[in-house]
Amino acid sequence: MKIRMEDMAMREHFTFTEKDLQIREQLEGFVPGRIFDAHAHIWRVRDLNYSGESIWTEGGGEMSADRWRASVEQLLGRRVQGGLLFPAPFKSCDLDGANRYLIEQLAGETNSRGLILIAPGYSDEQISLFLQNEKIVGFKPYHCFSSRQVTADSEIVEFVPERFWQLADRHELVIMLHIVKDSAMADPENQKQLRDLCSRYPKAKCVLAHAGRSFHAPHAYNVKALRGLENVYFDMSAVCEAEAIAPVLYEFGPEKLMWGSDFPVSDIRGKAVTVGDGFFWMQKETLDWGHAAGRTEPTLVGLESLRALKSAADMIGLNKTDIEHIFYDNAMRLTKQATAHDNRTQRLYSAAKAIIPGGTQFLRPELQARDKWPAYFSEARGCEVWDLDRKHYYDMSTNGIGSCLLGYRDEDVTRAVKRRLHLGGISTFYAPEEAELSERLLDIHPWAQQVGYTRTGGEACSLAVRIARATTNRSIVAVCGRHGRSDGDLAASLGVDDALNVHLPHESASPGVPGELSEKIVTFRANDKQAFDQLIGRYGDRLAAVLMEPCRYEDPEPGFLEYVRDETHRAGGLLIFDEITIGWRLHAGGAHLRQGVYPDIAVFAKTLGNGYPIGAVIGTSEAMEGAHRSFLSSASCTDSVGPAAALATLERMRAVNVPGIIADAGSAVKGAWKTYGLQSGLLIKAIDGYPCLARFEFTGEYADELKNQYTVKMLNRGFLAGTDFYPTLAHTPEIVASYGQAIGEVFTELAGMLERRRQE
Repeated sequence: MKIRMEDMAMREHFTFTEKDLQIREQLEGFVPGRIFDAHAHIWRVRDLNYSGESIWTEGGGEMSADRWRASVEQLLGRRVQGGLLFPAPFKSCDLDGANRYLIEQLAGETNSRGLILIAPGYSDEQISLFLQNEKIVGFKPYHCFSSRQVTADSEIVEFVPERFWQLADRHELVIMLHIVKDSAMADPENQKQLRDLCSRYPKAKCVLAHAGRSFHAPHAYNVKALRGLENVYFDMSAVCEAEAIAPVLYEFGPEKLMWGSDFPVSDIRGKAVTVGDGFFWMQKETLDWGHAAGRTEPTLVGLESLRALKSAADMIGLNKTDIEHIFYDNAMRLTKQATAHDNRTQRLYSAAKAIIPGGTQFLRPELQARDKWPAYFSEARGCEVWDLDRKHYYDMSTNGIGSCLLGYRDEDVTRAVKRRLHLGGISTFYAPEEAELSERLLDIHPWAQQVGYTRTGGEACSLAVRIARATTNRSIVAVCGRHGRSDGDLAASLGVDDALNVHLPHESASPGVPGELSEKIVTFRANDKQAFDQLIGRYGDRLAAVLMEPCRYEDPEPGFLEYVRDETHRAGGLLIFDEITIGWRLHAGGAHLRQGVYPDIAVFAKTLGNGYPIGAVIGTSEAMEGAHRSFLSSASCTDSVGPAAALATLERMRAVNVPGIIADAGSAVKGAWKTYGLQSGLLIKAIDGYPCLARFEFTGEYADELKNQYTVKMLNRGFLAGTDFYPTLAHTPEIVASYGQAIGEVFTELAGMLERRRQE
């Protein structure tokens, strides 16, 4: 049946004005071609058993699916593919009648799905009958059905008893939840119950309506309390402030948010606004528009909500695909009308191998688990990562190859970067943050007087070596360990017995590096004074610098660093400490401060910017003298993002005992490896050393297979994990404990696999 909007225009709300049309035209380029309305009511007035005057009793005896479509198409045009429909919740409502009407209306809808209205006393038998309809995909509870006198003060379990969660979990159903209480998402008990219920019933799909009922926009910032719950979703129906939508996008990304009209609320002329510690519905029943300043003509809630979503999308920087997810794809997947992403991660990697040498820039997925380890991420927050198929993992591996010590997308660092990007990230002029960062680094390292910058750690090491060569007017550099991927660094591995290769990842080698360069790079091993003496004896008068980490996995032997420093100086060379990986991880400011041995030059990167591209070379005035005479520039030298990130990172690390916190996390994981290794009887070696760079090894003839299977089994449990763990500030005790439990399970399975293998 074709519904004319003039048939609905019984009151001011159900109308569409020229001003509304102008606003809709302004949104035309934002709204995608396909739309699924994830929150809409359809009902018969007689089922409400309510005689009061409100929008719910306007417009005739029923608000059918056709009327809903006519309303939404007036807002958005003929884009609507379907909707998630449910009855209007009234305490006096005839639940059976309302739900039967819903099913009748769904019969004429191809892509729409429904949620039956439920109340605590509603029988399981009646619910089961309705669930037999394939278009019913879940429940719509509401606080009005609570037994509390003031139902708006109800706890979640008072209007959604646990038996409904059990049913939803058993049948993978949706629960559309309108949380209440004055603080809504900011209420600690609401947060606690949501975490508890969603954790215990992971197959129940909880949709928090109205962005977690964040009509008071600041409440939305508390959605972060639900991070890590993969069965939590949001709709933004009737929310009219971008500040209430942006936190959902920020904490959960664009694939957990859905557009909804909240029909018929979408046809109210007005909007909900944050006021004081609450919110206020501005509409003709609550205020006189004639008192508004200027020529104010209110528009419909549906349009106000769309404008808020557009503003939030602009704030976060969403792209066209993200918007399509919000308006259509997410709801289609929620209602099982579209499958989850079809192995996009592995398919993209397979295609990339044809156009990118090796498929990726450095660590290839095959090094972890072939065809299993994800190559790409879509989102990363804290220590959580999502691949392109929306599979969620806790990163218990190296966390950005050791770069993100504070965790992915740290709030303080991200805020500093966003500010700098909004003001302009690069120009002909240099960034003032560079000077401020220099002062901060020199305050932390009183032995140094000058600072130079790069954008990567390898580049920083190369710069430090060039400065040392320029200062000393010498060319030989002695290296201990790996310090980047420059030709000069990789040349150290040519023709030398594993002096550098032990530091290189499997399959990482140096074809293409001229052999002649090896004449300028010599190697030595840590803690080997005799070998170092021989090196000094042979190359001392040509030695420009010694480049080494002050430590890596454990303390150097007592006196070794001092010995290297003194002998290097005696030969006329400079000592360069590479703090790129160990850096602030072991000790604030760098491991050399903990060791009490000061170099001539120190190099920082990775954790310095918490993963953003920034490297620093600091040194004494004497050691840095060559920097004034050598060419040390790049096209990115005026970038301000890296320095801004570094300043925010240093401030965060100044305020928090990062080394202590990550040492606790690393120690807990090492303890789990040891404990469950002994219990399972697996041959493992939990290597002693710093817990901030925790690691273990499988031993025996099946070591490689065990390592691979460990990773595969951890992936199946939602952990990115190998035999190395670089903890971050984001690895909470709860996450670490969960990983520890998984270690016990996986070690037990591996021990069983090994026993079967031995019996074959």
